[in-house]
Amino acid sequence: MTITEIPLLLLLVLAHLMGDFILQKSDWIDERYAKHWKSKRLYIHFIIHSFLTLVVLGFMMPSSWQLLGFALIIGTTHFLIDLIKSYLNKTDIIWFVIDQLAHLLVIFFIWIMVSDQWILLGHMAELALNEKTLLTIVAYFIVIWPFSIIISFICQRWAAEVTGMGSLSNAGRIIGQIERFLILTFIIAGQFTAIGFLLAAKSILRFGDSKEINHRKINEYILIGTMTSFSITIAFGLFIKMLIDRL
Repeated sequence: MTITEIPLLLLLVLAHLMGDFILQKSDWIDERYAKHWKSKRLYIHFIIHSFLTLVVLGFMMPSSWQLLGFALIIGTTHFLIDLIKSYLNKTDIIWFVIDQLAHLLVIFFIWIMVSDQWILLGHMAELALNEKTLLTIVAYFIVIWPFSIIISFICQRWAAEVTGMGSLSNAGRIIGQIERFLILTFIIAGQFTAIGFLLAAKSILRFGDSKEINHRKINEYILIGTMTSFSITIAFGLFIKMLIDRL
């Protein structure tokens, strides 16, 4: 891998980000969802991405007609992905992430083709199937989903006492999943102090000084859930880190 190949990948990603987030206005997206393939701005968007890609490839690589082909592949696949998404009419965060990953995957494969780094795919597959990588992925799945069920079972006996006291739908579950993700990340990274800051931050945000009985009940309920979540995740995280260190 030469010194120009990584900058080439980064510049291709930068060109994508400029085309998608700087040179595309929100009304372009609205028009695409309304008119689909008839949207003129969808074609302008295609031209912008193709042009930016061609500029990057022309700047970093020797000029050839092949570069125009690579630029058109990125522009055309971008056009098709955006068009398909407009027909699906999906605008939530999951589809946004899927959309961006699809674009970046195309860019990555074009970079592989341009820089002739096919051997890198083998290295990536080897890394993905590495024992440490698989163990880490399994650990994250466990703390995010099965642990949510375990904690809900533990807190179930008190849930009826705080039902209807005002809360965002599924907010507690989502907050718990995020905090367990962070705790496991901190443990694997060896940043144990950050766990204390996380607990302190959550305590400040969630627990008030209210003396009303209803507020006290919900605060106690949250505290039970929080301490349970932290305890089992820390214990599990330390176990996983021990296994990773021994592999």
